Amino acid sequence: MTSEKRCADGCSNVHPCSCPNVDCQNHGKCCDCVANHKSRGSLPLCMRDLGEQK
Repeated sequence: MTSEKRCADGCSNVHPCSCPNVDCQNHGKCCDCVANHKSRGSLPLCMRDLGEQK
């Protein structure tokens, strides 16, 4: 299920947020979400395919 919520943090992302965790405080705020996951050494759901390509 894809949300229609667009990135609300001022970055240039125009794609709908694909994360199924719609209750997350960072849902729809791509830069904040990526920074949060990076600080924990993980990738958000929308970037996991990229991480597997290493």
